[in-house]
Amino acid sequence: MMTHKIIFQPSGRRGEVEAGKTILQASRELGVDIEGVCGEKKKCGKCKVRIEEGFFERYGIESKMEHLTPLGLTEEELKFIKTEEEAEGYRLGCVTAITGDVLVFVPEESRAGKQVVRKAATERAIKLDPAIRKFYVELPPPSLHEPMGDWERLTQELKKTYALDHLTIDYFVLRDMPIRIRQGKWNVTVTIWDEKEVVKIEPGFVEKGYGLAIDIGTTTVAAYLCDVTTGG
Repeated sequence: MMTHKIIFQPSGRRGEVEAGKTILQASRELGVDIEGVCGEKKKCGKCKVRIEEGFFERYGIESKMEHLTPLGLTEEELKFIKTEEEAEGYRLGCVTAITGDVLVFVPEESRAGKQVVRKAATERAIKLDPAIRKFYVELPPPSLHEPMGDWERLTQELKKTYALDHLTIDYFVLRDMPIRIRQGKWNVTVTIWDEKEVVKIEPGFVEKGYGLAIDIGTTTVAAYLCDVTTGG
């Protein structure tokens, strides 16, 4: 069985691997974590590595692009490797098989188990049209002459002040409503979804309201936090 030396940088891991094995297979044998979320089906392009050419006296090997097969970029590799990257010696680890000694550099974005920040936080101009809105109301306290319930009193004031009618309320919000109203001394901020359902009642005047959108991708998680009252 013919074997060849392979050295991975920057980890420094090295060893002899059987000829014909791919760089990705060799990395797993030697404990080098390289991304490969598609199961070696040549679909994701995450296992991109750079082949270092030349004689490396420290390791006693001569690393050449000719020590890999196929020699040129395959059709699958052309989808993920740019022209300038090709000139720098980049290949996909799942495609490229070893036919001689090689030194392989694993770039940061191809290292598995390492958090990589893909995008810096940015400010964006947002047209405000949130499904959630806050409404501040000052309720008249109940009396012997007006012994109306808290919910009736609240909906009446919301209709009078903001023309909001036919509202429903979440059960747990309804359960805690008497406490919140009295904590605010009959002044409360009501959060309403789609001008239909009361989803939160807070004592006093509360201006801030935040919305969070999370995009969970295959390898990346993006989050956007926004104050829905100001767009900031």
